[in-house]
Amino acid sequence: MSSQNTKYTVGWICAIPTELVAARAFLDENHEGPVYTGPNDANSYTLGSIGGHNVVMACLPHGEYGIASAASVAKDMLHSFPDIRIGLMVGIGGGAPSERHDIRLGDIVVSTPGENHGGVFQYDFGKTMQGRRFQTTGFLNKPPSSLLAAVTSLKVEYELGDHELDSAISDILDKKPKLRKKYKQPDPCTDRLYQKGSIHPSNSEASGAATCAETCDIHQLIPRPERLEEDDNPAIHYGLIASANQLMKDASVRDELSAEKNVLCFEMEAAGLMNSFPCLVIRGICDYSDSHKNKEWQGYAAMAAAAYAKDLLRKIHPSRVEAEKKISDVLSGLHEVAAEHRDIAQKQLELQQDIAKQTLSDKQKTCLRLFRLTKSTEDTTYEWYKDRVEDRVEGTCEWFLRHHNFQEWLKQESGLLLVTADPGCGKSVLAKYLIDCELPGLATICYFFFKDQDQNTVRQALCALLHQLISQKPSLIQHAMKLFDKNGPDLTNSTSSLWNILKDAVRDPEAGPVIVVLDALDECEASELEDLVRNVKGQFRSSESGYGKLKYLLTSRAYEQIASDFRALSHTSPHIHIPGEEESKKISEEVNLVIRHRVERLASEKELSDRVKHHLVERLLKIQHRTYLWVYLVFDYLRAEDFKRTPKGVDSTIDTLPENVNQAYEQILNKSNRHSTVRKVLSIILAAARPLTLSEMNVAMSIDHTSESIYDLDLESNKDFKIRLRSWCGLFVSIYQSKVHFLHQTAREFLLSNLSPPATIPMELHWHHSISIHDAHRALAEPCVRYLNFLNSEASPDINSYTFLDYSAEFWVLHLREALMSNEDPTLISLALGISDPDLRAYSVWSKIYFDRKITIPLPSRSSTAILVASYFGLSAVAKLLVDKDAGLESTDEHGRTPLSYAAEGGYKEVVMLLLENGVNIGSNNQYTHAPLTYAVVKGHEEVVKLLLDKGAMESKNDIGWTPLFLPAKLGHETVVKLLLDKGANLESKDIAGRTPLFWAAWNGKEAVVKLLLENGADLESKDDTGMTPLSWFAWNGDKAAIKLLVEN
Repeated sequence: MSSQNTKYTVGWICAIPTELVAARAFLDENHEGPVYTGPNDANSYTLGSIGGHNVVMACLPHGEYGIASAASVAKDMLHSFPDIRIGLMVGIGGGAPSERHDIRLGDIVVSTPGENHGGVFQYDFGKTMQGRRFQTTGFLNKPPSSLLAAVTSLKVEYELGDHELDSAISDILDKKPKLRKKYKQPDPCTDRLYQKGSIHPSNSEASGAATCAETCDIHQLIPRPERLEEDDNPAIHYGLIASANQLMKDASVRDELSAEKNVLCFEMEAAGLMNSFPCLVIRGICDYSDSHKNKEWQGYAAMAAAAYAKDLLRKIHPSRVEAEKKISDVLSGLHEVAAEHRDIAQKQLELQQDIAKQTLSDKQKTCLRLFRLTKSTEDTTYEWYKDRVEDRVEGTCEWFLRHHNFQEWLKQESGLLLVTADPGCGKSVLAKYLIDCELPGLATICYFFFKDQDQNTVRQALCALLHQLISQKPSLIQHAMKLFDKNGPDLTNSTSSLWNILKDAVRDPEAGPVIVVLDALDECEASELEDLVRNVKGQFRSSESGYGKLKYLLTSRAYEQIASDFRALSHTSPHIHIPGEEESKKISEEVNLVIRHRVERLASEKELSDRVKHHLVERLLKIQHRTYLWVYLVFDYLRAEDFKRTPKGVDSTIDTLPENVNQAYEQILNKSNRHSTVRKVLSIILAAARPLTLSEMNVAMSIDHTSESIYDLDLESNKDFKIRLRSWCGLFVSIYQSKVHFLHQTAREFLLSNLSPPATIPMELHWHHSISIHDAHRALAEPCVRYLNFLNSEASPDINSYTFLDYSAEFWVLHLREALMSNEDPTLISLALGISDPDLRAYSVWSKIYFDRKITIPLPSRSSTAILVASYFGLSAVAKLLVDKDAGLESTDEHGRTPLSYAAEGGYKEVVMLLLENGVNIGSNNQYTHAPLTYAVVKGHEEVVKLLLDKGAMESKNDIGWTPLFLPAKLGHETVVKLLLDKGANLESKDIAGRTPLFWAAWNGKEAVVKLLLENGADLESKDDTGMTPLSWFAWNGDKAAIKLLVEN
């Protein structure tokens, strides 16, 4: 018979072909079809009827197992068969026999709700080896009421009289004798239950009862009485089924869960269904969830489960099923489901963080807070960058879940998956969906969303990952405490230390499985990407590395360099490329889903008729070269357009649609007639070191040359300002949680030019590549420095009323330095001078905020001068103005540091040149500080090093006769010593005590430096004013290895 999809009310899912064969064997009638499946539906269906019910059956794709695969099959089934009202998951599972439950092979376990559970619960414990503990990750929904009522009715019937399941199986095998060999009941003597301490030999070439009989100790068998004639065989057990993404083969964990949760059965798919496909789970027992796996019983166990399922359906009248709500209606849209999943995940995370707070000592809590990298409520957190990404549209991302490489990666205990795509193809939406909905429960999930300019460093990523990992696994804080005790707050400033902590933590057995998701790898700071790739690859190069439960999922634009960096791992680490829409039918179908979803919303907003709505869908589906981002922008355009609500009106509007994302951006920005205002907004967002809040943006846009205090600012409410901002910039700018940012990374790239734009803006206003980065920084530098100058105009400013103070204090230097690189604006320079003088109120306020935020040694407040401030921050234009005013170029702070010392350490070439041209001393002034040259060498500022060397800095001496070579030799800075030697440093220069650098290296036991100096010809016989040699000093120090080195030379 030809079948219509809407006639099918029962969905039946199997995990493996053996289960599907058994299920099909019990159909009363087979149907043809289906005649239609959803556009993204990759399932293969079997249609038929049982007991008057139309049943649709599907099986997981060959070779795919686990929660995600089951969920994907169920969702596709519901899309293609929207009238399904009850669901069944029927197949095989592993039993959990106990003193309370005499479970045998071939028995049946039915998931039924109990106190505090719905019949199935999800757990996670990674690779289930002997001795590992499990972690509960959530109880799941209970089955529909009609199924539970039928279970009760059937249970009563079975108790009043024997069931006939065995007879039903025999009848099937008589009709289909080809099935007998695999599906008949095996000999009861092959039903072997071993003591939990008995582990099947891992080097056995086969598995099953025969192998156990040959290799396993018969004395480890648990004796059990034969079942009597009056006993049910197979027996039916009702209760809790445990579901995970890994196969249970650990008898110790099995017994622990059985005792604690009263678990009867273990399997791998049900947890993927219960919250998206509420169903009854029926499992035939084929093994005992231990290392003694037994395939011999799989066929019969599948038959037993299918026979029970058929009996169950016969107990339900079709009208009772019709009375049930459609499962698709129960689920009522992915957005609600996704939000619920996120809320649950968030509550779980908050609970874990609360536990962490209770578990950790005060010092450990301080250490954990460091990884947060936030010191203000205005600081943007790593969660914000994920949460601002749009949720996926229902039905999208499904192809990815089914992708062979993703499935393979899920099965691996350790490995890396790289996902690449062009801009606007949905990488971040996919990453967010996986983090929020698909991966929780499989492992501890840690993530980081790189964002060009404001969240793009490896240090930020590592701190975010460690904060999440330790919040969820508090015991792992131990791996950070040694370095925290040593370095304090400086710990988070050392990328190498952070890598070491992360690597040690994920190798700890307490960590369990860990999945790290890094989104937008291409937006990582270019100078740091190589280090990131090298460290990630290093965790997977060797199977002996100890990262047995660590996985990475990385997304990036399709840059060849990034893909090639990971190519060496391709044998263990798959790669998925998301192609452009025109290249992939699957992506095209998902874009079509998004279009249909958006049209439904638009039709509701504009009250479009069905005829117009269908015509709009038809026209949009025909457009080529579409991406998710293009669709998003186009529908914003359509919402704003007041088009005629007729097919012809739709056609006229479609003809004006932008053909690509850049055209869409141009149209959005051209809508406003406030061109200079829009340019200022966009420039500020381009330059911002972090997303500004609405309040901060409100202030920044209100400040102009007439503003002299905060009381001069004509500020509107944030609500009104938000509306105004929307009217200026449209969809180009997004506001999420009161923070202002670009809609997408491509918006930034669209605007940004490497060249300065023309001085006048043409009337037609072409926005593409129209703003230089230096002009963007100037747009933000001016409100920052003007705002800080307000502090000088008040006798006792109320700091709490200064909304823009935190941002201005922390970032004005960055913006001013970048702004003045292209144009030495006298107004900006004058304003900067007003906040660079330590004697003025503004300096004391902003500098405290700045140095509280930065992990750096602050300028001493008591002895600083304006020229020290300008040199410390590299403000060359301000320094030049101070030089003209004869501002004490040789001034020192309480640490003995000079302006040249700070400028050299910062690598500020222009300031160094300015100071040198004005004749400053190129040496240090006392024994406690490095020479300027040493600071420059340590920091790797080659241009500054060359400038200092050209001025004779190599032989400059401080007041105790030390040249730049002395201090690094004494402290054992081997790399610095080598650089200075390569530049021609004098090995035999002597200080006021007659000692060379070799003396000081020897006295401090710096063996590597001693060896380096000797290799470069240092005089071992040189004597100081007391007649001592370096060998004498080594002997005095007692370093036997070093003495041996010197004697050998």
